[in-house]
Formats: sequence, C-alpha cells, structure tokens
Amino acid sequence: MKISLLVLACIALGLFTISCTETVAPTNSAAPATATPTGTPVDEFAAARKNYQKNCESCHGPNYEGGKVKVEGKQLKVPSLKAEHAIKHTDDQMIKMITNGEEAMPAFKDKLKPEEIRDLVKFVRKQVQGK
Repeated sequence: MKISLLVLACIALGLFTISCTETVAPTNSAAPATATPTGTPVDEFAAARKNYQKNCESCHGPNYEGGKVKVEGKQLKVPSLKAEHAIKHTDDQMIKMITNGEEAMPAFKDKLKPEEIRDLVKFVRKQVQGK
C-alpha cells in the first residue's frame, strides 16, 4: 500500500513539474513588439539604419564620428553625432536640420519623408547617443 502511494505521489509530482515548465504559445494575436512570431528580435531601427547608411554615412561615417570629408570638391569638417553639441540639440532642432539643411549640410526634405526623418532622429538618439 505504501509503495503504491509512493508511486502515485512520484507520478503526480512528475506531471506537476512537466506542466509547470512546459512553454505554451500565446493564443491571442498580440505579439510582442520586439519579437517576430519565431521569437527572433526585431530591429525597430532597420529602416532608419538603412536611411542613415544611404543618406548620412558618407559624411558622418559608419561610426557616427564625422571628421574631414570631401563633398563636391570641398573639404568639410562634419560634426560627430556622438559629440556633446549634437547631444544638446533638441529633437525638433535635429529634425529641422535634417529637413532643411544647415551650413554645408544638405536638406533632405525632398529625399526623405517626415516620418523617416523622425525615425532617423530616434535612431541617433537611442543607438548612437544612448538616450
């Protein structure tokens, strides 16, 4: 009798352990914003990263540090996006600079949509400046 109770208790404990550790997929359609259905992370800045590479990297560089760059035969000193002066700009100031250009920086209002410019600013703030 004691052995059969012990066996039943072990089976119950085993079933309980299995049921507590088993992962069940959510049944609702609301998936987390940071993962695909397969669980791989989503790069929320993928589009902004591509826009940076296409439109900004040639001057500001792959490491966002700027430096001396030759553009249309002119030698320019491009500011670092990591520098304190870039960090101090408000988001609105950065959006305005990208949209309308400033000094030697060209305007991107005809190349990028307003939401793409806002996404670029978010990308720079979070990924480059750590804000």
